[in-house]
Amino acid sequence: MSRLIPKRPAEGDSELAARLRAIINTVVDGIITIDGNGTIESVNPATERIFQYKAREMIGNNIKMLMPPQWAEEHDNYIQRYLKTGKAQIIGIGREAAGVRKDGTIFPMYLAISEVRLGKRRLFTGIIRDISARKIAEQALAQASENERRILGQELHDGLGQQLTGASMLAKALQNRLEREKNPAQKDAAEVAEMLARTLSALRRQAHGLYPVELERSGISTAIEELSLSLRELYGVNARFSQRGKLPPMDKTTALHLYRIVQEATSNAIRHGQAKQICISLNCSASVLTLSVEDNGRGINLKRLTPGMGIIVMRYRASVVGAKLDVRRAGKRGTIVQLVWTRPTPSRKRNEKNNE
Repeated sequence: MSRLIPKRPAEGDSELAARLRAIINTVVDGIITIDGNGTIESVNPATERIFQYKAREMIGNNIKMLMPPQWAEEHDNYIQRYLKTGKAQIIGIGREAAGVRKDGTIFPMYLAISEVRLGKRRLFTGIIRDISARKIAEQALAQASENERRILGQELHDGLGQQLTGASMLAKALQNRLEREKNPAQKDAAEVAEMLARTLSALRRQAHGLYPVELERSGISTAIEELSLSLRELYGVNARFSQRGKLPPMDKTTALHLYRIVQEATSNAIRHGQAKQICISLNCSASVLTLSVEDNGRGINLKRLTPGMGIIVMRYRASVVGAKLDVRRAGKRGTIVQLVWTRPTPSRKRNEKNNE
């Protein structure tokens, strides 16, 4: 067994075949060929660099050796289902996945699989691109943007918010004094006090939208409950939040990404779906959290997504924390956004730390 194409063409090979060998052996993307059982038949040099295995260590083994358990199981199911039904779910479609290097490090990759027929044989070719650098850059950009939102939110809440609170208290005190004195200007003072109260309330909602202070103070459940209340007050929608089970431990970054997904999903439900009812639910176990946002709006059309709907951002946030995100219609009307997050194991945490 050998690499996908030998470094030197065999005697009698045509010039075209030699050129193809040179191209495949020098491309930066990994190229792997497997059979219907998932057995690796050939690899190119880029695959060796990406996964840190020699060709002889991979050829003859199952492709699952290069994938985390959760991806490996799905991959086998996809291939077997395609062979039995002919319905493609990942064949001919590129998607982001995860790979495992020889040292156990888990890394993000872009995977595209295509079918190759050689006589009666059906093989599958996977083209793999290591996107670790891109993910690191995306995370840095997202973190910088989040920091700016946090600073602005805190400045609005603590700075301008405190000044408006003081002005509102003075206006209310003036109103009370004018009422005791039966001064005709008491109505004007009451209007000023009411206006300042409404402005302060709006400011606090805007500050909470920029950065959810309750997320740090009391956790994600309280922050989502606060978001539901804001939606009811601002838009008049029947937004309700429920939780079953105790939240599994998570860091602040993970909690923030989950909150932002809820925020984006509810915003889409109101702006694009014209929803009048939104149900947000958290179902928790010791290590798994399922977060759902279901609305009764017009229902999402997955074939006509627009950049403003934030689906890409939600999926990116889910991938950052290692969660799976599913967006689908809820029957004839409405949309369901569902996220499943599994608490990282100690080994996975070490891998993520090594990738940072």
